[in-house]
Amino acid sequence: MSRHDLVRVRIPASTANLGPGFDCLGLALDIYNTVELSLAVATTVEITGEGQGQLALGPSNLILQAADRLAEQTGQQVPGWHLRQHNRIPLARGLGSSSAAIVGGLIAANELLEGGLDRQQLLEIATEIEGHPDNVAPALFGGLTACCVEAEDVCCVRLDAPRELDIGVVIPRFEVSTQQARQVLPEQVSFDDAVFNLSRAACTLAALVAGRWEVLSAVMKDRLHQPHRASLIPGMEEVIAAAEKAGAHGAALSGSGPTVVAFATEQQDTILDAMVAAFDSFNVEATSFWTKPNNQGAVIVDEEVSQ
Repeated sequence: MSRHDLVRVRIPASTANLGPGFDCLGLALDIYNTVELSLAVATTVEITGEGQGQLALGPSNLILQAADRLAEQTGQQVPGWHLRQHNRIPLARGLGSSSAAIVGGLIAANELLEGGLDRQQLLEIATEIEGHPDNVAPALFGGLTACCVEAEDVCCVRLDAPRELDIGVVIPRFEVSTQQARQVLPEQVSFDDAVFNLSRAACTLAALVAGRWEVLSAVMKDRLHQPHRASLIPGMEEVIAAAEKAGAHGAALSGSGPTVVAFATEQQDTILDAMVAAFDSFNVEATSFWTKPNNQGAVIVDEEVSQ
């Protein structure tokens, strides 16, 4: 069935929406989960890092569900899996942890079972599992991705992300589930709000590719999701404003939150301090760090998982 005894995959985190690009724009980040998958007589799961003691150790584990789906898609039967996952991407914080799990399971199983599916086919399966492509696409391909779903097809355009840009990540010490974050969204939006976001999503993408940092703070504004999700994230709007006032080129809610990301090329320490202080003024503890865009996407690696 396979020429491999074990497959290791490293999958990046991602930040989706980038402000106005709701459900379509995504950016891969230099934060990684690692999946190790092999065939077994019976399924066993080991988890270290983020989610240890929380994530499922049985069939409901999202990586196993993705691996099972790949086996089903390629017409193969697997008696069991041995899964070892080491997570650095925080759970339920808007940094693509579920997408990383899905992508990791699909790629590892595809390689292990010699499924022969290409990345576009894996994207379509991952989107079906996740429900939307904005996080799974950058996790798969790396870089800056723009996606849409047409009938049953997922159209994804990938661009190299600007490595000179630093991404400040500020993570509040509470979770917001994607389901919660979607429940607060309106069923309809005004024509004006739709045009507001369309124009700014196009400008955000163009500004990131062209390196036009000076326009980011203006074009990363949003009316479709961030104002409604502010009720779930105390201080969100103030944190974004504090980042821009401290020198960030732009800032936005990361995915469905509660993490807020800032884009900068200077004054990094000042920016993060201002963002953490803004959360603190709402009695919200937050951790913070800087990272870079990732242009590799998910890759098969040789080294063992580091603890």
